[in-house]
Amino acid sequence: MRRITPIWIFAVVFLAGAIYLPGISKYLILKQKEKKLEEDISRLKKQVRALNDEEQLLRTNLSRLEEVVREELGLVKPGEMVYKIVEEKEASEDSQNEPIKKAAEEKQPVKPSPPQ
Repeated sequence: MRRITPIWIFAVVFLAGAIYLPGISKYLILKQKEKKLEEDISRLKKQVRALNDEEQLLRTNLSRLEEVVREELGLVKPGEMVYKIVEEKEASEDSQNEPIKKAAEEKQPVKPSPPQ
């Protein structure tokens, strides 16, 4: 009977690794993708639950419905006044309008500035 030498054992292990290693690596990659997809599904289920709760709240709670309509559609009740707060423009825009402001104060015609 022939004796099994370490070279033959190494050759068999190497051959088995060459055959199965690509499959194992693909399996591990697919497992990672599966885990990510399961997390996405879980997140989306929570989002659907929250949207269903919000829908139910809007169907049953008129004050919440009014709040959402006012915020998203900008609707007001008859007789109400809406005040919009307009923020000041940046300093760079003010510096471009400086010749116009000076001319208005001095009541002189405005000279166009060269394009930048």
